[in-house]
Amino acid sequence: MGLGILWKRQPAFAFWGFFMLLSVPVFLALIQVDDRMIDGINVWVKPFKFAISLGLYSLTLAFFVPWMRTGAPETKVFRFVVALFFVAMVFETAWLWSASYLGIRSHFNIDGGLFTLLYPLSGLFAFVLVMTGGLMGISVLRGRRFRKDPALTTAIGWGLILTFVLTPLVAFPLSNPMENLGGSKNGYGDGFFGWRMLGGDLRAAHFFATHAVHAVPLFGWLVSRVLPNSLGVMIVRLGAAAWAVFVLTLAYSTFQGQNLPAIFTQPF
Repeated sequence: MGLGILWKRQPAFAFWGFFMLLSVPVFLALIQVDDRMIDGINVWVKPFKFAISLGLYSLTLAFFVPWMRTGAPETKVFRFVVALFFVAMVFETAWLWSASYLGIRSHFNIDGGLFTLLYPLSGLFAFVLVMTGGLMGISVLRGRRFRKDPALTTAIGWGLILTFVLTPLVAFPLSNPMENLGGSKNGYGDGFFGWRMLGGDLRAAHFFATHAVHAVPLFGWLVSRVLPNSLGVMIVRLGAAAWAVFVLTLAYSTFQGQNLPAIFTQPF
């Protein structure tokens, strides 16, 4: 697919997707030349990771716009939601980049001052980002019966909705620096993506909650290629439910102080 197609589908989503991914090599260079650290981690690691995550998420939303109910992308309501998304991305980017430039924490900043006030506000704007996907998911499901690929469409709709529902559920308790949940300002553990293995880490559940928007549609695409429509839709719904149960179980195990599964031992 040409990059121009994503731009035509939704310019605001495409702009932020391309912009964030183009910033990745810049942060890689800054990591090499700037040796300042925050809690033992280079100051530019966090914006580097978020550039990848937010870039891919924005492009994913742009890619899924054609599956929305006919006419929905042109409504005033959706345009307003897109405008909110744009504002949220401006804030999140400015907040993360300026904190790294100043050499202070963005997340878990409880040291007083302006960034202590901005940290909760960042959570509100993060909610706007996933809310955008959730509203798109509802529109996708509403238009499912008019499409020739109901299994894939169902998967896209539920993937968007699950990311909207599950991410805040996991992110809210993670927003405070609580060692027992892995939401520590003291940096990274030795598991996959730096997750803490012993006692669990809510960041693992957060990762899988956020990437429901990719995993469930991918599953739906595979199902749609091998199963008839009616059976495919049922299997997709079961798969989406299984993904939700997996995320919630992973989160619950962290609240119970259980170790992360051994499969997550690969270091970042």
